[in-house]
Amino acid sequence: MNFWPILVALAAAYVLQMAFAWVQMKSFTSAYGELRRKGKVAIGIKKGAFSSGAIVMHCVDDAGDILDSRRISGVTVFSKFRVLPGFEGKNIRTTSANDCRQQPKSVRKATDNARENYITIRAGGTVAEPESPLGKLATRVSSLFTKRKE
Repeated sequence: MNFWPILVALAAAYVLQMAFAWVQMKSFTSAYGELRRKGKVAIGIKKGAFSSGAIVMHCVDDAGDILDSRRISGVTVFSKFRVLPGFEGKNIRTTSANDCRQQPKSVRKATDNARENYITIRAGGTVAEPESPLGKLATRVSSLFTKRKE
């Protein structure tokens, strides 16, 4: 069996995926830069392995009032940042997932995460990196093995 065509196809898929990731990162940088020019930016993340993930960015003033919001959600690299309506003028400390009920669940969770991150940073704390889907799976598998040993 000739493995070279398979190897070339895998390499091409990897390069294509990297190119799409670069385009999506460029979209993030552009949206973040636009919001950062207006004020501070609170970012919330909801990672998804086989479900939709999301990133929410709120531009806030010194009092915590939201000036502008952006969101990206989806499962593919073709997702782009879009305006997230309904938050302008609200204080980020009082926002919740109910403020964007019409949005996907991942966007609602990212909105809550942005609020929590903002409150944590303003209190002088540090934000813990959310565990990746693969990390969550590894934790579950290791907990199964530790339960069997007990």
